[in-house]
Amino acid sequence: MVSHLLAGLGNGGGGDEPVCIRFVNTVSGRLGPEPSEHLSSPEALRRWLAAHEVLANGIDLDHDYHRRALELRDAVYRVFSSIAESRTPNADDIEVLNGELAEALAKIELSDNLAWTLTETNPIERAFMLLALSAADLATSPLSARIRECASKTCGWIFVDHSKNRSRRWCSMSDCGNLEKARRFQERRRRRNDA
Repeated sequence: MVSHLLAGLGNGGGGDEPVCIRFVNTVSGRLGPEPSEHLSSPEALRRWLAAHEVLANGIDLDHDYHRRALELRDAVYRVFSSIAESRTPNADDIEVLNGELAEALAKIELSDNLAWTLTETNPIERAFMLLALSAADLATSPLSARIRECASKTCGWIFVDHSKNRSRRWCSMSDCGNLEKARRFQERRRRRNDA
């Protein structure tokens, strides 16, 4: 049911990841000493939502919506991080997601042409509903067993491991993977020099 509603969302340069993963990954270096917030203002959030076709251009967001978006994003991150580590998600994080889902599920109906539709007319509320539905859809799908968190000690990005043998460790081999390989090389070199 939900996949049909989410099918039209643009990928905004996010490859094949669902929109909820791309939303969660709007913080770079989440686990490091200086995380980089990509949604630093209501305007940055608006641009991101528009770029990912979750919200139409020209719609303004206020600080309350911005705060709510970051709360949802961080709760979904913690849920996915828990899934990646085979832990039970925190009840408070599930409650945040369920709060958004309750609104969304109350607005899903069957249309005259027998397709599921989201009837919410407020475009900002609709955007939140789509993000929550995307997160719940992934968390309850068979793909949930493939949710991973980047193995970098500082990254914190979430991804779905589509590799054949389910062994992917990095959000991107060209970023975190290469940095880790370089770090290990330098460490081995330093140990050889110290010996």
